[in-house]
Amino acid sequence: MSASSLPESSLALLQGVCDDIAATGSASDRHWKLLAFLCPEALQGAAEIVDHRTVQRVVAQESRRVFHLVSASSGSKRAHPHVCLPSFCTCASYCHKVATRPDALACKHGLAVLLAEALGRTQSAEHSDVAWANSLSHHLQLAMIDHGSH
Repeated sequence: MSASSLPESSLALLQGVCDDIAATGSASDRHWKLLAFLCPEALQGAAEIVDHRTVQRVVAQESRRVFHLVSASSGSKRAHPHVCLPSFCTCASYCHKVATRPDALACKHGLAVLLAEALGRTQSAEHSDVAWANSLSHHLQLAMIDHGSH
C-alpha cells in the first residue's frame, strides 16, 4: 500500500466503523476504541457535541444533496454553526489540523456528524434544491464572517 492511499483507506475504515454503529444502533467499547485510534484528537469533542449540542442535517429534496450544521459550544465566541460537507468543515481546526495533515481524518465537528448520523441523533430539515443551495451559501458566508472576526 502506498503512503498516498493510507488516508483514503483510513477514511474508509472510519466510515466502516460508523456504518457498523448505524447497523447495530449503538456504539460498543470496540467501536469507541477504533474511533480513538482513528481520530484521537477529535473523538472527545465529537462525543461532547453529539451528547450536548445540535447536529442538523440539511437535505435538498430533488438532488438529495446534504450538508450539516453543527452548533457552536455555549462558551464559544462563534455566533454561527459550523458547516460540514463530506471531508470538509468550516472550523479553524479543520483548516489548520486536518487539511494540512494526511493522518488527521476529521475535526470534531466532522466526526460528530458521522457519529450523529450513525446513532440517529441528527435533526433533519428538507428544502427545495434552490432553497438548499441558498441556505448553504448563506451559512458559508456566515462562516467566512466568523473567521474574519477572530
